[in-house]
Amino acid sequence: MGSAIDIPEVRKGASKVRVLVVDDEEFLRSIVRERLEIAGYIVEEASNGKEALAMASNGRGPYDVLLTDIRMPVMDGITLLSEVAKSCPGTAGIVMSANAELDTAVQALKMGACDYITKPFNFDVLLITIENALRKKDLERQVEDYRTNLEKKVGEQAEIINFRFIDAMIQALEERDSFHSGHSKRVTRYSLAIAEELGVTGQEHEDLRRAAVFHDLGKIGVRDAVLNKPGKLTDEEYGEIALHPEKAVRILELIPPFIPLLPAILHHHERFDGRGYPERLSGDKIPFASRIMAIADTFDAMTSTRAYRKALPDSDAIVEIRRCSGTQFDPSIVPAFLACQSKISMLGDVSLPEGFEEQPPHRLLIV
Repeated sequence: MGSAIDIPEVRKGASKVRVLVVDDEEFLRSIVRERLEIAGYIVEEASNGKEALAMASNGRGPYDVLLTDIRMPVMDGITLLSEVAKSCPGTAGIVMSANAELDTAVQALKMGACDYITKPFNFDVLLITIENALRKKDLERQVEDYRTNLEKKVGEQAEIINFRFIDAMIQALEERDSFHSGHSKRVTRYSLAIAEELGVTGQEHEDLRRAAVFHDLGKIGVRDAVLNKPGKLTDEEYGEIALHPEKAVRILELIPPFIPLLPAILHHHERFDGRGYPERLSGDKIPFASRIMAIADTFDAMTSTRAYRKALPDSDAIVEIRRCSGTQFDPSIVPAFLACQSKISMLGDVSLPEGFEEQPPHRLLIV
């Protein structure tokens, strides 16, 4: 071993560092352990790579430092380093090698070892090598944390930009005419009030909020002449409007964070009795969020002035929601809608354009 005879001083922070010494020579292990413990490290021993690997994976590990010989029976040091790098990537590996094994030591560095030290070694050099290896691992962790946090922040910023872009599209849609102004915000408010009455919280609540905001995005692809037609729609015109959930999905599916919202948006015009669109789903085959939004969307459509009719009083709209419970709407959700009426702050309706003539409510539930 080395010629150092001075007792090494206790190293700062060593008492929190766990070292596993792996060598088939018991005397070498014991002397290295003794010197490292004097320096303040927590040290354990293993006689070969297989034993060391078991110790690292049976609850005693992971270790901060793995100090291993190269040539050992059962499992050599190179194989051990390779396995530990997979299971305990935060462990700093240091190879103890003879001068004749330098090529193998370099191979160990390529496999992830932090450093190597040649036998016989000076214990002061060993302590410095351990400290350098720990600093290297700490730096690697800092770099990885920075990279992870940076990716997270970039992802968050991208999501905010995407959300604002889509929100701008919705505002542009609602500003095309005064009849739809504020519709998405009101539907969102009503949907969340219903959901909260039903006890919806967490991510499900947040996904509903976003889906409700975006639910009519596809109407940006519907012609103004159809969207604001004061008279009865032709079958072709109705078909154009009925495509708006699918158009919304085609826009949003290009943005990964919005993909979980797509089923709720796609199916918010399904009916509980299976006579809705686009897929004629029925009952609980319709996404839960869609069943909530269907009530909120219809209620706002009835209580807002549209090109084809004046707004209905809230009381009339509530009667209509009750009447359609079990056919258009989920009968288990309608009571929650009725229960939260006092929580819904109604917004003022837009005024009628000059010369407006009221039309028959033949499109009452087409929203």
